[in-house]
Amino acid sequence: MSKSNTLKNRMLSGFLIILASSVIFTIAQVIEQFLGSYDLSSMYVSFCAGFILFTPLVSLTLHPLLLASTDSSNKIKVKGLIANISLVTVVQGLFFLIWMTDAIAIYSIYVDSNSFLAKAFNINSKNPGNYSQEFYWINLFLAWLFSLLSLAVGLLPCLIARLKNLGVVGNFVSAFKFAKKQKLALALYAFCLAFSAVIPLMYAKYLFIVLFPLTLSWVFIGLSKRYLQYHN
Repeated sequence: MSKSNTLKNRMLSGFLIILASSVIFTIAQVIEQFLGSYDLSSMYVSFCAGFILFTPLVSLTLHPLLLASTDSSNKIKVKGLIANISLVTVVQGLFFLIWMTDAIAIYSIYVDSNSFLAKAFNINSKNPGNYSQEFYWINLFLAWLFSLLSLAVGLLPCLIARLKNLGVVGNFVSAFKFAKKQKLALALYAFCLAFSAVIPLMYAKYLFIVLFPLTLSWVFIGLSKRYLQYHN
């Protein structure tokens, strides 16, 4: 691939990932204002953790960076691209269910202690919406967990589909094997990704638009290099 095409791909990926991050940031601000209007600001950290579930979709903006590393016989065509996006959408649906489970639990504790879920799990809350250290740290852990799941079950299969295209099942199997081999690296990447998403959204606002794309790009490129070394 020529240097001019490589530069164009980098510029395209840079523009798309900043655009995607800006959309997430805008949604986050709307949700924060909405929660604040109902005195539910303490729930915002849970939503910040949930935004990490967008990672696999956002990572698609970085795929042009892989064109130079893609096998010449494995250039993704329109059908392959659609299949790739469909795969991510399915994975996002699973992640969304995880997020909703968390959101329902938070709702039961901090909004409606008389809900069915609260009664089922014997959850009692005398101070709905009360911010606590336990609540904060649990959501930070969830952010790391969501980040780890996003990398292993969302980003990696699509990354492998671009690099080697082993088939839908093969991509997932290869992703799980790679994640098992590189579990410490994935745990570190997940921590950095969670930190770059939650902390700026909570405390630094616009820093998210810069820090999150940079961190995700670093993670994406790092995983692609590690996978190519692992597969070869």
